[in-house]
Amino acid sequence: MNLKAPQPIDMARKYLRQCPPAISGQGGHTATFRVAVALVRRFGLNEADALMLLLEWNRTCQPPWDESDLRHKIASALHSAPKAGSVSSSPRAKGARIVKARKAEPKFEPETLARIAAKLPAADYEFLKARSPICPETQTPATFLNHLYRSGEKVIVFDVFESQGRHVCDWSEPPYDTGCLNHLKTGCLKGVWFMSNPVDGKFHPNPRQGNKLSRRSEESVTSWRYLLVESDKAEPIPWVAALMQLPLRIAAIYSSGRRSIHALIRLDATSKVDLDARAAKLKPMLIALGADRQGMKAVQLTRLPGCYRDQTGPVVRKMPIVRKRLVDEPLDFDAAGDPIWTPKSEPPPPPNPWTGGKLQELFYLNPEPDLTPICQKPTRAEIYQNWLTDVRRKLGENCL
Repeated sequence: MNLKAPQPIDMARKYLRQCPPAISGQGGHTATFRVAVALVRRFGLNEADALMLLLEWNRTCQPPWDESDLRHKIASALHSAPKAGSVSSSPRAKGARIVKARKAEPKFEPETLARIAAKLPAADYEFLKARSPICPETQTPATFLNHLYRSGEKVIVFDVFESQGRHVCDWSEPPYDTGCLNHLKTGCLKGVWFMSNPVDGKFHPNPRQGNKLSRRSEESVTSWRYLLVESDKAEPIPWVAALMQLPLRIAAIYSSGRRSIHALIRLDATSKVDLDARAAKLKPMLIALGADRQGMKAVQLTRLPGCYRDQTGPVVRKMPIVRKRLVDEPLDFDAAGDPIWTPKSEPPPPPNPWTGGKLQELFYLNPEPDLTPICQKPTRAEIYQNWLTDVRRKLGENCL
């Protein structure tokens, strides 16, 4: 019996039937070039045969390519140098089966984390707090966000993870109400989140979810400033010790209220593509130290420091308290019509009906970070002492 071996052009045509069409705006250029490379390198077709099959597949594309564009992609595929581990065209044309070498995915290496953490044995939460340029203990949820975002930017705050957000906070220059989010500090049973990058606050069609309207998708983002890094795998203290030694622009470090420690890394990317590219360069190192692979995304929710999670209490919808600020207008006037700037004493607040839970605690806040590792930064006490010494030197010992 004489069985005829399948021809490369027949194998290539069968391959194209399994290739999805190229769609404009959804990586169409990359998809078409990938198909062209497969035709000339994987199946060893000449330029004429590759163009013939590419024109057949092109009928399914949206919109179809011009023939001149397809010729250009084939020419680029022919002249592109094959990468290490790629499939050679000639053995494939002869029917040989070649397995393409895959690059090993980075994975968590506990030994590496332990080795790096051991270089900073003094590392703990107090060590980290002391080196925060802004005192973490004095921050409210509102002041934390106001330090990280600019006047006119909007941030979405969530008390239900799957929702479109509870509040859209529009930040402005001081003075502002530092307690405007305090009603969320307790009583949110699963905790509170915020979207790591600022948004426009509007609903946009999300093409990745059938054009479902959303204000938490990439179409709403107005600045690609931060990359969220968190770890559920690594032990908290070694993970924090490793973060403090890395030359990264870390703007904030805080807990999730449980095991995970979150860090916001300032990248100031120009677009989502730029942020994803920068994140891809950091992933191998951070994943080896324990960072969650799925967490390093351009669009991500993260825990809001200063709020509690896992509390017990009544399930009610918490509303913001109507607050009147002294900077807006005087609270009262005397008999002569002059403003009284000292408010009357108010009755004590009702007892908190929510108990227990864990605080989403802030450890470090630096709105303008540089590449100096945190462990090499002076403490706030050292900065104050240096300032005091400098003032005394300039004005004399008796000035203070």
